[in-house]
Amino acid sequence: MQNIKIETCESLPPKDELNNILSQYYELIVQRMRGMGFEIDLAAPESALAEFWANSDDYLPPKGCLIVARSETGEIIGCGMMKCLGTDTGELKRVFVTEQARGTGTGRALIEARENAARKMGLKRLIADTLTPNVEMRDLYPKLGFVELDQPIETTTYKDQPMLRPHLHYFAKDI
Repeated sequence: MQNIKIETCESLPPKDELNNILSQYYELIVQRMRGMGFEIDLAAPESALAEFWANSDDYLPPKGCLIVARSETGEIIGCGMMKCLGTDTGELKRVFVTEQARGTGTGRALIEARENAARKMGLKRLIADTLTPNVEMRDLYPKLGFVELDQPIETTTYKDQPMLRPHLHYFAKDI
């Protein structure tokens, strides 16, 4: 896959386009959580979409950023979000690349674009968490200068999903 365009969104992309990529992301997360032995409600992906839309302003300027990757045909093939936690920290959320775009550097580009946006916003630190089975992100974050932390940090997932705490890996990077 060539000619992937990374786009920083000033407003939300059309709902159906964003729902398409986010649905794929949530389905993968649910699949991985079930693989870990969690019983996940069948409506979980739809609930997660509803939660995103209820809080979507957190992922747009001035409180955050939303980055999408588009194929040469304009289809969204990846996304990544960031929201501010306090005055100097940004939390990376919902980084996802479709299967056909994996291995193309798209995930890396989505993280780097959010890091650049965070700098422009005056943030000094980025944090992220990911589940144990997400070996892709656990491998990529250190390559981009993130340090895996020995202690939990109070990310959104840490606060909202306490049952996941034993399965989370936490990363931070000073920018």
